[in-house]
Amino acid sequence: MRGRVALLLGPGFFACGVGEPPSPTRILFRDVTAETGLDFVHDPGATPEKHLPETMGHGAALFDPNEDGALDLYVVQGGALPVGGPAASQPVNRLFLNEGDGAWIDATELSGAAAHRGYGMGVATGDADGDGHTDLYLTNFAADVLVLGDGDGGFIDATEGAGLEEGRWTSGAVFFDAEWDGDLDLFVTAYVAIDLENPAWCGRREPGWRTVCHPDRFEGLQDRLWVNDGKGSFRNATEARGVADSYGKGLAVVASDLDRDGFLDLYVANDSVENRLWKNSGDGSFIDETLFSGTGVNRYGASEAGMGLASGDIDDDGDFDLYVTNFDHESNTLYRNDGGGFFSDNTPALGLEAATRMPVAFGALMMDFDNDADLDIALVNGHIVDLIERYHDGQTYRQFALLFQNDGEGRFVDTSPESEDFVREARVGRSLIAGDVDGDGDLDLVATECGGRTLLFSNETRAPRAVFLEGLQPGVRVIATLRSGRRIHREAGPQPSYLGQTSPHLHLGTGGEEILRLEFHRGAERMSLDLDPALTPGRYRVRRNGASWELVR
Repeated sequence: MRGRVALLLGPGFFACGVGEPPSPTRILFRDVTAETGLDFVHDPGATPEKHLPETMGHGAALFDPNEDGALDLYVVQGGALPVGGPAASQPVNRLFLNEGDGAWIDATELSGAAAHRGYGMGVATGDADGDGHTDLYLTNFAADVLVLGDGDGGFIDATEGAGLEEGRWTSGAVFFDAEWDGDLDLFVTAYVAIDLENPAWCGRREPGWRTVCHPDRFEGLQDRLWVNDGKGSFRNATEARGVADSYGKGLAVVASDLDRDGFLDLYVANDSVENRLWKNSGDGSFIDETLFSGTGVNRYGASEAGMGLASGDIDDDGDFDLYVTNFDHESNTLYRNDGGGFFSDNTPALGLEAATRMPVAFGALMMDFDNDADLDIALVNGHIVDLIERYHDGQTYRQFALLFQNDGEGRFVDTSPESEDFVREARVGRSLIAGDVDGDGDLDLVATECGGRTLLFSNETRAPRAVFLEGLQPGVRVIATLRSGRRIHREAGPQPSYLGQTSPHLHLGTGGEEILRLEFHRGAERMSLDLDPALTPGRYRVRRNGASWELVR
């Protein structure tokens, strides 16, 4: 389908220079946590037994639950582990509402069931019941929770009625439409089975030397696919849809069209065993393509400690690449998509190996932080062993974040020393998410720390502002043609990170160029809009109006 777009202009657009060529920039982030009123400290529930969940951290999500146009922040909390039964008292997950300029108001007490108390891990956002409001799926050590949003910042617990029965240790989750029937399905990764009552002793058997155990000590758990009936109720379709794996110790998942057939495939990062790539057959069922795709192991044929995930087109070839964060002495891995669902580990050639070999990486993002139309990579690091300095020279528990800037050819330069506050302090980094929190046209960062503060970093990069598209269903492929003829491929969000998710708004950095054409791919459906006038930086809502499409500003 082809059409022309009507631009309905209203308040709230960005006033900025358009068409000015971007000058060389360095990506800068400034810590604005304190000045914006963001006050959250993670409670890992630390015990002398050093249970593994205590070191895995927590996630967060940026979305707009009260539908006022500003991105709000939801942060998952830990607390006391349920040893010998449910904990008597637990801290609560928190909802912070954005006043419109990136300053926060704690609205937890007014959020209803979103003020969940449990040993929390991660969060996924999406419209589970199809009412137009954003809902939350909360992964926990114990029972997961589905809370439905009312569009005004309030939530109700719908777990029991939705048929979601998850009482295991779950981690990453994603809402996506497996068969493009208009309803969001749910994929949930599960980690390992541990016995809190009889914890294993790891590390030297001396006082003060006990450590958390490596996941190799535990059995993995089965990931699950939950299919939506169209009314917000789900059924377990793991076996029926072909995604029953060999209990892979999953920590993160991305739903992305990796073979350009229009349907969303699933890629799972597994800890210390092979990752999994599930190819969508086009009807919502899946085939294990891990071996043939080349995404199960690294270039040396070794499984790695997959923890965080990011996806995106780093080299403008229209194929979405994969980035996986791993343990120390492994390096993170960039699987370059060679087309047709086949990948190659190009990590060293792309400049991404050396700097990531020593840190333990968790949250990662592959996004355009300088708005030049190329995807950069940001990640946060932190060891899982709090006593690692006693066991290994040269290793630390707290570690520095890293930032890699795309050189425009799909290769990367480590610009971490130049990014100021984002890398200035060593932290026990876990989740990393992004969105335009302050409404100034670029991507800001939110980082969580195990046992520490959740931090907000304002993007201070001197660069042209971006185009943001709202209202797209997750996973829709968007192709933007710039005035120069360049075509950039992006996928509607939210995008995943370790235990968290980015803003659902599709971000299109253009390097200051106007957009002349937009294409939307959804399953077998193809739609295109020739833009007159050309699209300039700002925030737009994609709206279907009968047979035509509109962009409302």
